[in-house]
Amino acid sequence: KACLSRFLPSLARSALEKNLADAAIEISTDNNQEPELEDYKCEIASGSLRIGTVSAPIYNAHEKMKVPDVLFYDNIQHMVVMEDMLKDFLLGEHLLLVGNQGVGGNQGVGKNKIVDRFLHLLNRPREYIQLHRDTTVQTLTLQPSVKDGLIVYEDSPLVKAVKLGHILVVDEADKAPTNVTCILKTLVENGEMILADGRRIVANSANANGRENVIVIHPDFRMIVLANRPGFPFLGNDFFGTLGDIFSCHAVDNPKPHSELKMLRQYGPNVPEPILQKLVAAFGELRSLADQGIINYPYSTREVVNIVKHLQKFPTEGLSSVVRNVFDFDSYNNDMREILINTLHKYGIPIGAKPTSVQLAKELPLPEQTFLGYWAVGQSRSGIQKLLCPAETHHIDIKGPAFINIQEYPIERYEERAQTFTEECASWKLPLDEINLVCDIATSHENEENTLYVVACNPITLYFMNMTGKSGYLADFSDIFPRIAGRVWHPFVTVAPLGNP
Repeated sequence: KACLSRFLPSLARSALEKNLADAAIEISTDNNQEPELEDYKCEIASGSLRIGTVSAPIYNAHEKMKVPDVLFYDNIQHMVVMEDMLKDFLLGEHLLLVGNQGVGGNQGVGKNKIVDRFLHLLNRPREYIQLHRDTTVQTLTLQPSVKDGLIVYEDSPLVKAVKLGHILVVDEADKAPTNVTCILKTLVENGEMILADGRRIVANSANANGRENVIVIHPDFRMIVLANRPGFPFLGNDFFGTLGDIFSCHAVDNPKPHSELKMLRQYGPNVPEPILQKLVAAFGELRSLADQGIINYPYSTREVVNIVKHLQKFPTEGLSSVVRNVFDFDSYNNDMREILINTLHKYGIPIGAKPTSVQLAKELPLPEQTFLGYWAVGQSRSGIQKLLCPAETHHIDIKGPAFINIQEYPIERYEERAQTFTEECASWKLPLDEINLVCDIATSHENEENTLYVVACNPITLYFMNMTGKSGYLADFSDIFPRIAGRVWHPFVTVAPLGNP
């Protein structure tokens, strides 16, 4: 975490993991057991804030107007980050939050939301400054404004935060040149900095006695820096490589699918659940494509939240027209457009579909009913003798038991009604060989879940999967139905769920 190993190139990351292994430091890879949100609840009682297992006193702010208050829905991943931030905050550290592209997106992962919520819980006033490519040392320390027709240079948010003990939030820190942001290094490390107008910031009040133009750093002053990882597509500078060692670093990821779905339900309580599931699945695959370098822009949670908020406000507007607000910019690139359309169609988002795209089967009229005959049951006539059917008994030799190996494989559901309306709802691709033949299909419904069973021959194999899941299973019955050498024998089998006729 201290060196942000997830941002390292593959060669450097493998070298780091090797050195950690040589030092008997194990890397935890068990991410399946995600903590519950109940364990990371925010509680404020008796002037104290508790996040998870960490407690801190609430600050008595004099300028309550500068305490941020934003709409924030608790999320387990964000709460874990806020708990770690609170630990470092109590230790007197300055914080650096980095958006993680390796999991799903540089921008829009919620860094500003987390910081504003964090400062709101602590009741800390905030000074905000956003950097850009044209930021200079002078604009970082002085802020020009117009008063009575004259240009007046006032203290920048940085100087105000140093004077008053507020929290300075530096956004887009990677966009400014590193020779400009390097002046923050002396401020954080030594507590000293020379301003453009000749004033000097010092850490110790003893150094300010009898000296003019000296500003003493307030003991409550802290700095929270927000940055993205360097490189394409946002072309930021390597802020972490230059100044990362003086900050306590925290990586912010996109929420996991179930956490993101829960959060979207709160943003759009009236949006249908199937639409939310389609959006989460589609954007999850787009982020995976961005990680692989297939597409350039890593679509983040910000775009999904904007779509859901739009659908909540305008429920009669179609999903395909709403998602165009996000993807129309990429429609000029033909390759990019094809990838986006295929991905959205895969999850049932009908972008580019037309009302005339209806391909239903033709209706064939049935012939009129004609009377053919009837059967009488239980009415024996005279002269007809009852026949006794002979029965024979044979012993069956049962071999076994045979141990069946069940293998798991990933499956992908393709929504077939995204571009055209047909009787076909969805399809899956099974890992069939060229010589496999599908013999029979059966379904079962249990606990509101539908399970699909497909049996194939040559060799006899049973495929089964949950229709809403992402994994399928196959059982090879080659030991039960062995192939006979020298003879062509391809058994044809059927399958039926238990309890059905």
